[in-house]
Amino acid sequence: MNKIFYRYIARSFWAPFGFGLAVFCLLLIFGSLFDNLNFFMKSGAGPGLFARYILYQTPYFMVKMMPIATLLAVLSALGGMISRGEWKAGLAGGWRPFDMLKPLLACAALTGAGQLLLQETVAPDFYLRSEYIFENKLRERDDWRQVIKKDVSFSAGDEVFVTARIFDGRRQLMEGVILNIYKEGRLFTEVNAARARWRKDAGRWVFSDGVSIKYAGEAAPIMKNFDAWESGVSVPPEDLILEKLVPEGVSSLEVLRRLRRLRVVGSPSTAENTLLWVKLAAPLANPAMALIGAAMVLMLRTNNRILGFGLAVGVGFFFWAVIIMTQEAGKAELLPPFAAGLAPSAVFALASLWGLRRARAI
Repeated sequence: MNKIFYRYIARSFWAPFGFGLAVFCLLLIFGSLFDNLNFFMKSGAGPGLFARYILYQTPYFMVKMMPIATLLAVLSALGGMISRGEWKAGLAGGWRPFDMLKPLLACAALTGAGQLLLQETVAPDFYLRSEYIFENKLRERDDWRQVIKKDVSFSAGDEVFVTARIFDGRRQLMEGVILNIYKEGRLFTEVNAARARWRKDAGRWVFSDGVSIKYAGEAAPIMKNFDAWESGVSVPPEDLILEKLVPEGVSSLEVLRRLRRLRVVGSPSTAENTLLWVKLAAPLANPAMALIGAAMVLMLRTNNRILGFGLAVGVGFFFWAVIIMTQEAGKAELLPPFAAGLAPSAVFALASLWGLRRARAI
């Protein structure tokens, strides 16, 4: 009997969830269409390229809209139970209020799992494809990922530091390079070279057209010109300089790899740490929205579909705004990275639990 009742409640979740997800995604798609249609028209790109652009952005829209669709589904399912008298019948039959909410929370947990799967697999790759179409094909920006840097410096190992006037990640080349090697805190070797190129077969940076200067205490420095010199720097180009971070175009595993590379070169990683926690916490928004929806329905005791849709849109986009604000606070080091990621879901869940207590559902 319990399983039949639970399955009946759970079935009422999926139809409004699917409807809401489709509607909210279409809203974002139309918004993207109006924002970028001018670029497509000016470039003379055909409808096929524009259709591919929209197709590649759809998984990202789905990831963003799943919590709002979950909220709408709970509002619809629970409001329908109340309007049809099923909620009162359940209470009269000995069911506790929270027991009747469990199937909806289970469905919300499943949507959270689906969001995590989509967020970590299809969505990042497709989003980067859409950005490639827009930035490279339409705006003709070859270096939109910013792999060419000017005036960069980084650590290439213990007491080894490199500065370069230009770092070209695509060509694996540095120009205007200075290599400083220290021993026990004192400068031991300095190398000035016109350029340095990565030799993949040797796993080393090869400096060319330069001069090396060795310092030996009080003795005069020893200078030596060279046409080519294979250095001991074995850090590959992809670990020395990073492409522009596209938060929507990376999975959590890719953020972890980026953090490891940042540690190698000794660069700050606050933005990446914050992004990692935001991505890990994103699926928790679905059960948080389910709790909020249950609290609103049980406190308002209404099944007005227009009101429910409006509440889903308003609360959902407010939740989205809170996520953005806490993420920016984390990047600015006003909040710890874990708090920036977990705080929105935690605050909304606590607010919903307070509402459920007021409604005597728990």
